[in-house]
Amino acid sequence: MEENRILENAGNGAPKLHIMLLIHEVLTKLWAIIMAAIIVGSCAYVGASVLYSPQYQTKTTFVVSEKKGTSSVYSNLSAAQNMAAAFSQVLGSDVMKNRIAEELGTAPAAGSINAVVIEETNLLEMTVTASNPRDAYLITRAVLNNYTDIGSTVLGNVSLDILQQPTIPTAPVNSSGARRIAIMGAAAAAAAVAALLCVGAYLRDTVKSIDEVESKLDTRLLGTVYHERKNKSLKDSIKRKKKSVVITDPTTGFAFVETFKKLRTRVEYLMRRNDAKVLMVSSVMENEGKSTIAVNIALAMNRKRKSVIIIDADMKKPAIHKILEYQDSDYASISDLVAEKAQLRDALLMDKTHRLGLILGKSGTDRSTELVSSPNMRRLIEQAKKNMDMVIIDTPPLSASPDAECIA
Repeated sequence: MEENRILENAGNGAPKLHIMLLIHEVLTKLWAIIMAAIIVGSCAYVGASVLYSPQYQTKTTFVVSEKKGTSSVYSNLSAAQNMAAAFSQVLGSDVMKNRIAEELGTAPAAGSINAVVIEETNLLEMTVTASNPRDAYLITRAVLNNYTDIGSTVLGNVSLDILQQPTIPTAPVNSSGARRIAIMGAAAAAAAVAALLCVGAYLRDTVKSIDEVESKLDTRLLGTVYHERKNKSLKDSIKRKKKSVVITDPTTGFAFVETFKKLRTRVEYLMRRNDAKVLMVSSVMENEGKSTIAVNIALAMNRKRKSVIIIDADMKKPAIHKILEYQDSDYASISDLVAEKAQLRDALLMDKTHRLGLILGKSGTDRSTELVSSPNMRRLIEQAKKNMDMVIIDTPPLSASPDAECIA
């Protein structure tokens, strides 16, 4: 039955989408997103600047009119409309390009020449565009010097009089767009990295929500302890004062305290159902809060007038003496007790403030596995079971040593 349940849970389909998890993933990796945006944006800016080719433009305005003295406004407008296409052909002809090259004394310059009619007028505007202001101006002058001779057959009875003389352009008419391209590149890079992070978080085979704990870990979930800030004030945050989170502290949040009340009820029920008096607390990795959990469960049990003793069997990195502030107290450590270097009366502490029995550690030892596997450790636990209502044992993380398995 258990195997069938595991297989059933494994075949539930694709992982669920957890929006808050994706937001958390993006926020925690925000530095990577910003770095990618800066790098890509900078490269885009440099590339756009290097590839940028400025274009300079001169403009010349002609008045189009018929040479006959009886010309009217309508005929002038009509002539301007008809002249635009013909004049553009003249300007773009090979003959005009050769004349310009002869006048400039170089090969035909790279540039474009266009002519358009200003709407509802008999004005014709010629624009010359080149890669530098000098070429743009010289090409324009060459056109003005030769357009009459070359276009005489095309112009016919139409007269072109210069209304506005060309001037040397002082600034390019086109922008490099480097800033806009850099912003677009940075935004695209940031979006791409954020999308990759979200996809990675979505596909990662981890416990992403409370609902997935039992199905993915094949275990029973007794409670969820939410994050509680250690530093409640700005002053403590600035000083980075190390402070433990215990439910007996008046400043501890209501939700945190209530969590341990619920956890106490469930643990108490399971221990009574299994006729058990010993609770071992461990974790997979370091700094997951197992010692804080062990202490707060003991404090919660003590509120129901139960006699509780905490044994700090984490002989690698003992922490309960720091949580309950026994760093400066004089007592024999659990490693000395189990190694028969000290007596029980020297190691057993009765915490009157929290009404707990304590057997604590002081510093780490390399012999931890040997000590927790010894008969003396077994006798210590048996003796604690006889004299107390509940024994809570704090053990090292499972990934750090086999001590927790030995005690179990």
